[in-house]
Amino acid sequence: MVANNTLSFTASDVTGQKHVSVRDVPTTATVGEVIDSLLPRMQLQHMDREGQPVQYDARLDREARHLHRSEMIGEALQSDDNLTMHPKIMAGRLSA
Repeated sequence: MVANNTLSFTASDVTGQKHVSVRDVPTTATVGEVIDSLLPRMQLQHMDREGQPVQYDARLDREARHLHRSEMIGEALQSDDNLTMHPKIMAGRLSA
């Protein structure tokens, strides 16, 4: 719901087992800021099996598209949208 330049929506993990309500996010916040704030709240894995950090992307279900971390929440989302959080796939990652 948009009120006082904020937006509320839901987020879930890719399995659909974890859901959170996200309330009163400033419309000036970036998608990246929202993703980073949701990871601990949703208890999503932050390290892979090799001990490397896991990066996450967000998919806007309404438009069936991935959001860029730099997009503003107020420009990309609408009230009651759902974001699906999923790990970023790094094809061909080389181990050090």
